Amino acid sequence: MASPPDPAALTNTHIPHNPNIIEPYLQDALNTSSSSAHPAHLINPTSRTSHPINAPNAITTYPTLKLNTRNQILLFPGSFNPPHQGHLATIRYFHERRDQLAIVAMFIFADPSDIIGTKEKIWGDIILPQSLRNQMFAEVLELAQLIEGRWLHLLVGDMEGHINVLRDTTDLIADAGWDVNLVGFLGGDKLSIESPPHLPPGGLRAWGPVDEFLIMNARRPVDFYDPGPDASPHNLLGCTEWKRGKLKVEHEQSVGALWLCRALTVPGEPVIQFRASKRSASNGISSTKIRRIMSEAPDEELYGQLKDKVLSVELLLEWLKIYRKTKMMEDEGAL
Repeated sequence: MASPPDPAALTNTHIPHNPNIIEPYLQDALNTSSSSAHPAHLINPTSRTSHPINAPNAITTYPTLKLNTRNQILLFPGSFNPPHQGHLATIRYFHERRDQLAIVAMFIFADPSDIIGTKEKIWGDIILPQSLRNQMFAEVLELAQLIEGRWLHLLVGDMEGHINVLRDTTDLIADAGWDVNLVGFLGGDKLSIESPPHLPPGGLRAWGPVDEFLIMNARRPVDFYDPGPDASPHNLLGCTEWKRGKLKVEHEQSVGALWLCRALTVPGEPVIQFRASKRSASNGISSTKIRRIMSEAPDEELYGQLKDKVLSVELLLEWLKIYRKTKMMEDEGAL
């Protein structure tokens, strides 16, 4: 394998130094996007956090790109309406297994509010502003430390802009000589045995130019796999047959057995990685249940019903108090 790239050899980009971390490549991609109509940008932890970022267990060194491996940049998009403990558990799962999965960075992208409004969801009338959803992530001490350490990033922009920035970042890293993939993470409900991946619920065409997709059942069951001895996933419509990938035994015990297929109905026929675990550790928390509480629970019961489910619950309650008051005034005005 070649030696790490020499910064002086990077003649076709504006990347200045430290080419073994993604930050200069990412910043170059962000600067390029700043001329677009809806430029993407990153959010840093807010000053409202009640704990210092530089706590004893805070990360002090940036993640580095590795030789002799394919570095994975993981994109975790979603409505996050609102962010909850299940989302935190998923982020924690990937961070704890970042070495086994070669994840050098993870990006969260909260869908714009107008996009959420186009989705038919139960109890979907309440739509939190995108800025609030990002702030609810950033004020969690554990996540704020990961953001400060540059492993986790909160990316803001429109649907096209965010993927363009990540694609440009990945291409710059690859041009500098590193082996790197942009991987889209799919929740357990995003692929179904009943429909091909280019149609909902997968809708992989809408993601744009990612290299691969990753789905797992460790946090949420999938309908195309029944855990058991020597179990294999059921084939998906519009995809090649699943083929078993090779993993070290200790890695398989940590991240599940690796299965691979290609989505034939999606441009570029991207690879879908499925990490099959022996069980799912879902805590049963869902955005739908939370939104029902937000819609129906009396004011005095909101904190008690939401505090163990929602991230940064105080922020949510501040916003919800104003939302309810405004809605009540609008309803009275309509009478």
